[in-house]
Amino acid sequence: MNLFPLAVVFCLLFCSPVCRAQQPPARPNLLVIVADDLGYADVGIQGGSEVPTPHLDALAQSGVRCSAGYVTAPYCSPSRAGFLTGKSQTRFGHEFNPHDGPEEILGLPLNQRTLANVLSAAGYATSLIGKWHLGPDTAHHPLSRGFSEFFGFLSGAHNFQLQPEAEPVFGRAYSSNSLLRNREPVRVSGFTTDVFTDETLRFVRHHSQQPWFVFLSFNAVHTPLEISTAVVDRIPATVTDPQRRGYLALLLGLDDSIGRLMQEVRAQHPNTLVFFFSDNGGSGRKPYFAFNTAANKPLRGDKGQLWEGGIRVPYFVSWPRHLPAGTVCEAPVSTLDILPTACAVSGGQLPDGVEGVNLLPCLQGHTTAIPHDKLYWRFGPQRAIRAGRWKLVDARDFLQKTQTGWQLYDLESDPGETRDLAASQPQRVAELSTAWDEWNTHNFSPLWKGTANEDPQGTGK
Repeated sequence: MNLFPLAVVFCLLFCSPVCRAQQPPARPNLLVIVADDLGYADVGIQGGSEVPTPHLDALAQSGVRCSAGYVTAPYCSPSRAGFLTGKSQTRFGHEFNPHDGPEEILGLPLNQRTLANVLSAAGYATSLIGKWHLGPDTAHHPLSRGFSEFFGFLSGAHNFQLQPEAEPVFGRAYSSNSLLRNREPVRVSGFTTDVFTDETLRFVRHHSQQPWFVFLSFNAVHTPLEISTAVVDRIPATVTDPQRRGYLALLLGLDDSIGRLMQEVRAQHPNTLVFFFSDNGGSGRKPYFAFNTAANKPLRGDKGQLWEGGIRVPYFVSWPRHLPAGTVCEAPVSTLDILPTACAVSGGQLPDGVEGVNLLPCLQGHTTAIPHDKLYWRFGPQRAIRAGRWKLVDARDFLQKTQTGWQLYDLESDPGETRDLAASQPQRVAELSTAWDEWNTHNFSPLWKGTANEDPQGTGK
């Protein structure tokens, strides 16, 4: 009797599951969605009530909402530089928006590896869609920084309602009708929030046979506060301030796009790890730059400041079947952590000097250790350090045009930073300020000058 067929059947029945269990899991796609100047309290799940945001709420509820999620800077470009490198941008001089200086140095320094470099080397298709703001010249262009495709604009802000018949205008701080596909100008019609969503869907459909990374960088809800005809009827009539109406219109359009995007991603690309955050806090009070009426309550401060309202942002992480849905992480986490987390799931090589950590053990509940014992910030003359529940901060009051000096807050009992405890706890102030000073010794001077809002002295010191 020939026993070979029976042996084959036996192996298929009993060995195959074991073999499959030993196979490494498929590497996930990575989708990083960044909103621009979104208020901490304007999303429904974080207390927003003027307009519904069901799709952003659903994204947060599908995974982990990080209630103490931080960016590395309270301004657009340095925040993105920190996220894409996994390092504090002050480690390499990218402290301010790259608007004033020689073009050859204006942008993410060329000696820094990006998340796109890492994932491209690991075999991922990579795309940046939307806002770049990390350098406009050829050497700093997204295609030179690890992205295999680019569709968007290179400047700090852009109009929403595209007018293909109008002459494109480019400026480092602001551009209009100035979109590129890779390196070539294109003229398209539509609203940028919708157009960028369409482009993202096109890219992931085209790369369904390999893992992909998309950095979807919306310009919503940054100024200009333009209103799409698709949402105008949904703005509450009770909101009469035209600027707030414009902001809410952009928020409605952003939420619609999140819904449309996630519906297809979850259906067609279920193994996708999604990060969502705002590049900095909302710009909610005049005369702050790019005032857009955003609400950061109960947090103090706004875009451009190292109060919580400038650096603590909506921050959601979702990965079905890998992260527990409907959970909240209260431990301080940072956008520095996105790159090392991506390396952990993709097999990508972690660049030297990365300061972030792999968040998965914390988000999955495999450890009770907090990801960071300390987080640090420097933005021109402003300084801050968070250690557990304590935050020491020297912020800038733009209205009074003064620095506060070191102030100490207990963020667990006082997230709004209303009760300065520095006078009653001088030892804690001394310990934290010494830690900040030590961290600062490893920072570089800014490569270019900041604006008055970033650095009133124009030196970064």
